[in-house]
Amino acid sequence: ISWLVKSLIEKPLTESKNTFTKYFDKRIEILTEVKTRLNFIAYFPEGEDNLEYKNQLQSIILTDGKAAYLSKEVYDNVLRISIDPKTDEKLLLVTIKSIDEELYKKISKVQDEINFYRRFSNFSPLRRFVGITILSLQYVLSLIIVISLLLLMTTTFFNGNIYLKIGVLLVGILGLYLIDKWLKK
Repeated sequence: ISWLVKSLIEKPLTESKNTFTKYFDKRIEILTEVKTRLNFIAYFPEGEDNLEYKNQLQSIILTDGKAAYLSKEVYDNVLRISIDPKTDEKLLLVTIKSIDEELYKKISKVQDEINFYRRFSNFSPLRRFVGITILSLQYVLSLIIVISLLLLMTTTFFNGNIYLKIGVLLVGILGLYLIDKWLKK
């Protein structure tokens, strides 16, 4: 029981906290830094200021492995923008929009992690106990539903006629496909 509680309840809490404190804050910081320089380049498309911001972009992506936190598309676009003497405004706006979309996704993920962490790990022992109990009940309920569906599908598959077997097989494949699609969100 202790192992189950530790692996099913404490592990997600710890992972949520670690995810929040490690990766996302650094990525958001770098994306914001790059986006700020790109906005300045958009405001100053020519002149000394433009060259200065392009040099700053180059130093951002070339130092401390910060380029690893950028997607390939954003990295390629930022590199092209920072090297070309003439600013391609269309590419610049597409890159800013792409960074905005990434930032929105990352910030939404951080907010989800924070909400999960706040809901299930509270400083009050009573609230923490209630949160852990609710989380445990969710896992138990999910396990019961999955086992019941598998049992129902298995008995239907073995006891049914050929059309029922094909139907159960197709429903199973569709279910696995939908679960895979949902998990990739």
